[in-house]
Amino acid sequence: MAADTLILTDEEAAAIAVLPAVVWRTPLLTINEASKVELAAAVLRGRRSLVVRDLADADGMPTGAAAEVLKRLGTGLCAMFMLVDESDAWLPGAFNSYLYGASVAEIEMTHVVGAAGVHHFRVAPPPGAWPALTGLAGAIYASGFRASQENPGRRSPASALLHVVRPGGIRSVRVAHGTVTTGRGPVPARFPSVPDAVSWLLA
Repeated sequence: MAADTLILTDEEAAAIAVLPAVVWRTPLLTINEASKVELAAAVLRGRRSLVVRDLADADGMPTGAAAEVLKRLGTGLCAMFMLVDESDAWLPGAFNSYLYGASVAEIEMTHVVGAAGVHHFRVAPPPGAWPALTGLAGAIYASGFRASQENPGRRSPASALLHVVRPGGIRSVRVAHGTVTTGRGPVPARFPSVPDAVSWLLA
């Protein structure tokens, strides 16, 4: 990751995720989010860590680079790209990205979640974050998954999911080698190419 990337642990991310105006959709891999007690403890550890790292004030409100991340989280998630296995279980790693901004043409921040529950935020990413995701989807459509995309837990990716957040909800496509569809339904709508699917996502 680039030197200007803010790296947070799951606990630190959780401390930011519970703040007002944040709509958090990203998994916290090392925290049992179903347990209110465990989540609350993680948030407290995260706040303490942010304060120690000079990323929050004494009350736990983010400052500096963390405040910039919080600001972009408030603008809203506009797109997601993630890999899933045969059972649709999420596979963490460098190929899973979340884009924040007013639209895919106005990306203000990228967010990548690593397999160890480490979050990489980059504010004002270089142009091309959205084309990079659609390009990766096109590469999967053309050639399938490379060996380097294997998950450390030995689960192999079966599909890539590309989501765009629209005013009326989320539009999604599923990409695998030679197929791109609107989902897993009994008769999912198929697209002849990834560009056609992306046009549908953005229409």
